[in-house]
Amino acid sequence: MNRLLFVAPLALLVCACSEEVGKPSTTGSAPGDDPGASLSVPVPAEGRVFITLKEPAIVTPKGDPSASTDWDLAFEGLDVYTNSGESGVGEGGAFGPLDAVTYDDGVAPAIPFLTQDKSGGAFRDYWAYDPSAHVLWVRYHVYGVRDGDKRWKVQILGYYAEQQGAPVPAIYRVRWAEVTSAGVGPTQTLSDLDGTAGGSQAPDDVASECLDLGTGARVMHTPAEARTAKDWHLCFRRATVQVNGELGGPRGVTAVDLHASETSSETVDAVKARTDETELARFDAVGDAELSDPKLIWRGDRVISAFSDYWVDPAASPAAPAPHSWLTVSADGVARYLLVFDAFEGPTATTPGTVSLRIRPEGK
Repeated sequence: MNRLLFVAPLALLVCACSEEVGKPSTTGSAPGDDPGASLSVPVPAEGRVFITLKEPAIVTPKGDPSASTDWDLAFEGLDVYTNSGESGVGEGGAFGPLDAVTYDDGVAPAIPFLTQDKSGGAFRDYWAYDPSAHVLWVRYHVYGVRDGDKRWKVQILGYYAEQQGAPVPAIYRVRWAEVTSAGVGPTQTLSDLDGTAGGSQAPDDVASECLDLGTGARVMHTPAEARTAKDWHLCFRRATVQVNGELGGPRGVTAVDLHASETSSETVDAVKARTDETELARFDAVGDAELSDPKLIWRGDRVISAFSDYWVDPAASPAAPAPHSWLTVSADGVARYLLVFDAFEGPTATTPGTVSLRIRPEGK
């Protein structure tokens, strides 16, 4: 089974919101009207612009933005960040993409977790979310992992395991093999990599398991320990797989999703039908030629949010927003909002120009 299971209740929050650049005007609340607010955000060629969601507006944080809770979302180039994790001291975050109609409904489906900003990279899309069942399913993509002149192919096979008769999330199953110019080494498999880290509500000083692909050695690290340790290639923590390179750690490891181009067109039903056996051929097909493709972009981890790589339509030229909605939580960790991006005005290769978006309190 490739199913990943998480269920979380939604807290419903009602709040009043209110169209000109940086300052919204209150919209009507008559039947059929959008009860939210519209906001236009000019994104500069360099630097960040910050907004608050309660009364949507552009704001200038006092002092260091990373130490401020005056803002909820930040725009920089073609990225959107939340005031959380690696980006700020707030308790914000987001989840998505969700169906565009979710904004009109006014209530998000039950979500498996809230994504706070963190370091991440090639492995960030290894699951697909089924909102009707509140279940995640692994995609069975094959990933390349590179450490100096060493290379491996890696496939995530599963995310939860039966323990004492109950499903436990974040117990990973993985297979991998070393790839050289002379051929592919033996396939290795692990079925009990512990990424639970004490559960989604546990503090960050609880360790989770990391793996050295070359030796098979397994070590437990907290996030702080992992960022300074060179004894691992991949770390498994809750719903995240990290790479020991760039922001992920000091080892210089890079990775790439060899099937990334398929992600946007993969339906949940198609992903659910995949198994370890049906996707073995996909794994076996990867060799030296596939990992030597000069078009591949190998990277370590960078700061990503729930919006990263999803809020911009990858097929649009010039850049345009993807047709999704998002559940977003403010820096206080309490107030919840739904938002949609309607248009980019004057986009370039590095910035969306002026972003037009709508924001409504969830439940209103």
